[in-house]
Amino acid sequence: MKFSRKEVLVFVAILALFLAVRLPAVHRSYHQDEYKWPIIVNPALTEPGGIPHPPVGEFIYKIAGQTVGYDNFRFAPLLFSCLNLLLLFYLVKNIANTTSAFIGIFLFTISFYSVLASLMVDTDGAIMPFFFLLSAISYYKLRISNFQIDKTKWKWLLLFVISVIFGFLVKLSFLVGVAALVFDFALEKNIFADRRKVLKYFGIGAASTIGLVALLFASKFIFPYFQLESSIKYWEHFWNSSSFFDRGWLQTFIQFFKSILYTSPLLFLPVFFVDKEIWSKTRPLFLFIFIGLFFYLFAFDFSIGALDRYFQFLVVPLCVISGIIAAKLFEDKNVKFGRRNIIMIFAVAILIFGLQLLSHFVPPLHPKAEWVARVISLKWNFLYPFTGGSGPLGFYVSFLFMAAAWILSVIFIASGLLKSRLRKIALLATVFIGLVYNGVFVEEYLFGKINGSAPQLLAGAAAFIRDNSEIKKVTVYNDNGGYEIQKTGKYRKRLYVDPAFGVDAKIATLNEFKEHYLEINIPRIDPNSFYRKYFDSCIIAYKQTDRSISATVYDCRNAPDLKP
Repeated sequence: MKFSRKEVLVFVAILALFLAVRLPAVHRSYHQDEYKWPIIVNPALTEPGGIPHPPVGEFIYKIAGQTVGYDNFRFAPLLFSCLNLLLLFYLVKNIANTTSAFIGIFLFTISFYSVLASLMVDTDGAIMPFFFLLSAISYYKLRISNFQIDKTKWKWLLLFVISVIFGFLVKLSFLVGVAALVFDFALEKNIFADRRKVLKYFGIGAASTIGLVALLFASKFIFPYFQLESSIKYWEHFWNSSSFFDRGWLQTFIQFFKSILYTSPLLFLPVFFVDKEIWSKTRPLFLFIFIGLFFYLFAFDFSIGALDRYFQFLVVPLCVISGIIAAKLFEDKNVKFGRRNIIMIFAVAILIFGLQLLSHFVPPLHPKAEWVARVISLKWNFLYPFTGGSGPLGFYVSFLFMAAAWILSVIFIASGLLKSRLRKIALLATVFIGLVYNGVFVEEYLFGKINGSAPQLLAGAAAFIRDNSEIKKVTVYNDNGGYEIQKTGKYRKRLYVDPAFGVDAKIATLNEFKEHYLEINIPRIDPNSFYRKYFDSCIIAYKQTDRSISATVYDCRNAPDLKP
């Protein structure tokens, strides 16, 4: 496929924007699960083979550590994301047209969920999508030719096989995307209507699965550090952790809700304008979404996992689908936007942004009932914390702002569904609101100019701990800044305040380790909890505040014992 000079220039401009909204965070603190990667793949610290997944992911980060250094791991997913930008453009141009491709990669560039995925030290956000895009491109090349394999199509079949193998050797859950493509193939070839075809392709599928499992066993000889037993045990945990009805459903759907907020109205809502033509073109991607949601929400119990990280698989298919839908609607010459409509939509977007300037309450993480009560009572002027097991370190966004953006976007999209002549203007309104929405998320993640920057506060607190000779060991609340404190050589452990961890054990731990504690207070600790009572009995050795976030180092060496 050839690209014109104009297409190259536009692509380079989007790539520049892509990098501009990501490079400021390449040295952001590794958060919780993230800092396991530079520790595990560094041979000077640990023996190889500590990642409980197939070996290619660990191999990639091992090469990254040797190439860019163990404190620069975010460059690895960023590199893959840059490649994903190019592959996404190529895929959408093959499925639809150039306009759709440019809109798709623009969405991929400015979507906050994509920004987060581009910089997260793991394999879900950028590395697995890379291999999925390769497999999707090759699949679509075969699909367009009705899967007729001739001498010009063998290269695409070979690319499909190679990308599936490498994706599978990154993480077993890569097969979710493969399952979507296989199911679409079955629908395209009308396999389910013919028993012989069902048996034939079931046999091929079974043989392919056996082949992949054999490759998994054989990979031990290529990557001697790979421990298949650890990988199997890791997946057994999600399969056997609890019965279906005893799972942590509240946590599961809270994480899913957070992923929807990350996704934004801009990626999520235009999908409702899909028509038969677009559905036919993008059905494999819709199947990927449906099968992926079933897999992560119901097939296994991921309630104790980093679900917000797993749901990053949504970014690529939604960018493709929404990009194609937007291009088709915007190219409709029969409907004009009108200057007045554009001015009104712009004003609405500005007003939504201004809601953040109202006074906001900052509720603690627990009890969760307080969050639910505020939502039900429409007291939405509170700050919602965004953090997680694999990052980010933490930032706040106004719930009132998010709710207004979603509600108005839903109203606009609903009006377009009711009256087709309103679809173009409804989509334009959703785009304006979505740009503001994602812009706020990206700004708070990078700089925290509205509600405070945890990374800036961490830098000061870590320097204080490092340079203070009286501080011997530090326990870190929520592991916020755990990696930086480990680098000082004074890290004791992390402290989580979830009531599910048991009160008596936590009180005993606080009484045992009377030393220094670091609290970067996002999310907030319940002011009525024994944790707050304990910290209030300590001496404040250091404190800095940035708007709604503070960093405090407590000297608890002389704190009185807590009573159960």
